[in-house]
Order: sequence, then structure tokens, then C-alpha cells
Amino acid sequence: MVRARWPGAQAEEWDPHRQGVPGGDLAGCSAVLLDTHPAGQDGFGWLAEMRRQPDSPPVVLMTERGGEMLAVKAIKAGASDFLAKSALTPELLGRSLEDALREREARRAERTGADPDFLRTVRIEALKSGSPVKPGSVKVPGYRVLRMIGEGGMGQVYLAEREHDGLQLVLKVLGPALRGDEVFLQRFVREYKLIASIEAEHVARIYDQGFSGEHPYIAMEYLSGGTLAARMREGLTSLAALRLTSQIARALDVVHGHGIVHRDLKPQNIMFRADRRPVIVDFGLAKDLGGDSALTQYGHVMATPRYMSPEQCMGHPADHRSDLYSLGVVFYEMLTGRQMFESNSPADLVQLHVSGVVPPLPPRLAGYQTIVDRLLAKDPSKRFQSARELFATIAI
Repeated sequence: MVRARWPGAQAEEWDPHRQGVPGGDLAGCSAVLLDTHPAGQDGFGWLAEMRRQPDSPPVVLMTERGGEMLAVKAIKAGASDFLAKSALTPELLGRSLEDALREREARRAERTGADPDFLRTVRIEALKSGSPVKPGSVKVPGYRVLRMIGEGGMGQVYLAEREHDGLQLVLKVLGPALRGDEVFLQRFVREYKLIASIEAEHVARIYDQGFSGEHPYIAMEYLSGGTLAARMREGLTSLAALRLTSQIARALDVVHGHGIVHRDLKPQNIMFRADRRPVIVDFGLAKDLGGDSALTQYGHVMATPRYMSPEQCMGHPADHRSDLYSLGVVFYEMLTGRQMFESNSPADLVQLHVSGVVPPLPPRLAGYQTIVDRLLAKDPSKRFQSARELFATIAI
């Protein structure tokens, strides 16, 4: 499968009976595929030995049998992924290895200060995507607008280049119909202030905000890795879903620590940097628990019905546990590859979140049922009480 995906790859087979546990032999390897019982031995012990080597290559553990608890053990031991051989496909293995290699290169770049190789192609790919913008049609002082890469209810999103240093970033520009709406203008400015106050690995970086004639804008980092929604369409392993949930929980812990509730957490609002690290975006509906904002009102249903908490559906005040419910819906979808509630009617979805029964996970995913049940409890007091409690439980 490796040679089929990368014809130039050198895939070397290691005979554990004859060669024993790999030592310094791994120094020139890009990645290791390791059985959980090599030659009848303990693969987790081998993994621990490999991890002791400086700058050790990522290790993907593979097994003939074993459930979710074994998968969690694998990641806690330091494996980059855990794959069942019976379900292995070239695409699944390729994605697993690519993610592992990108993460390793990103960590190495953090230590050395060098640009990772995969970031060198970001600008080229960015210029290929989106709709070209006519020169001068969108003017924001200090920026050169390149392409429109998205459009939503509040405005347009453009790929742009900062003139003084050439940094490529995203300009979120308020739509023409909303520029005279004082409430939306306040929310737009408030979104910038909320995110700008947060510095976290898994929260989008904000560079600037301002008003230029008819174009109120926010300048934020360009996330070239796409959305979680797109990755879910490709398919995720259960372990990848668990790792992503842990990373998102860490981000929410920081967000909640600033007294902010996102209130619209969904796959479209989770994006990836070029190194595949997830990032939370779009705080347009966020609520500052420490503020006295009149921008959101009791009894007014907002956000996306498919991912709303029961208390949001009923128009009740929402705190940080509401975000954990939304994350639970996302986690369910990542695990199963299907929507938690199949209806497309907003009214039906609201009713199902309030009083509907969450479909149980299939038997192969039963090891995650306890986590899902706590995240999706109708009563906020029965959920995880903080994002920190969630990622401490997952411990990945």
C-alpha cells in the first residue's frame, strides 16, 4: 500500500525474530508501521523503546484485533495512530502517515524555527483556490485582495496579502446589506475583540480589525488545511476522532477560561492549519459571560440547529457546558460517519435535542459510549463540567 501510494518510497521490512527491537536503526526512517504483537512480543514495549530515541519517527500501531480501549492505550503510549488491519485501505493508511509526518515536521520546526517543507506550498495552493477578484473591486488599506474564498450570511471572506511583509491571510469583510445594521456592526467588532484576547494553539490568530470606507474587516490567519466537515466526508478513524476531540477540548478550555462561550461549534467552524492541527474559528455568536452585552437575548434561538444544545434550543441562557454538548454532536458524527439526528427540519432537530433519544453507537465503537453519553446529557449538570475535565478523561 505504501509503495502504491508513493512509488518512490523505500519500505523496509524488519524481521523481529532475527533483528530484535530496532534501536538506532530508525534514525533515517520517516515513519514506522508496528504490529501490536511483533513476533509474539509486546508491541507497546517496543513503542516505548522507540520513543526514547531523540527525534524518533512517528509510529503507527496496527492490530489484527482489539477495541477502543486498546486504541486509547496506543495513543497514550505515544503512537501517532492506531489502525485495524481488517479495515485498512490505501487511502486510510496514506492519510494516517501524512498526518503523522506533518505533525512531526511541525514539531521539529517549532524547535528549530525553520519553515516546514509542507508550508512552502501553501501560497501556491492558496492562489489556485477561490474566485479571482477584479483589481480594485475590494479595497482595504494595507492589504492586496487576491481571491474570494467564501461567502456567508454576514459577509465575504477573501484571501489577501499584507503589503508590508507579504504575509498571506484572510480578510473577513462585512456584507453590504449589514453595514448599516448597528447590531451586526457591534457583533462584528466584538468578535475581533473576543478572539484577539485569546492566544492558544487551537484558536485562530487575529492580526487586525478596522473600518475602511464601506468595508469593516477582520484580518486573521489563513488556514489552508480546510474544514473538519471536509475531513469527515473523507472518513476518520475512531482514534483520529478521539484525538481531535481532545484537541478541541483543550482549545475550549482556553476559550472558556477567558469567560467566552462559542455557541456555534460545528464541523464548519473547526479548520486546520497546514500541519493538520485543528483551529476553532468564527466567534460571531460567542457570548462574553463577564460582559453585559445586549447583542444576544434570552428566548432568541440562534446558532445551527443540528449542533445546538437543549438549553439553546429552548432559548435558555447557555454557558460553557453548551459548547461541550455541541462538541459531543461533532464527536458522534466523527465516530460514526453519520448525523446524530437524520432530520433536516430545523424544528424537528430542536425537538430532538430537547427530548429525543440519542442513537447508541454501533458495537465496534461501544468503548466510547460513556464519553458520548456524558457530552450529550440533556441536563447540563450531568455533562462534563468543564472542557478540562473532558480532555483529562480522554488524556490524549
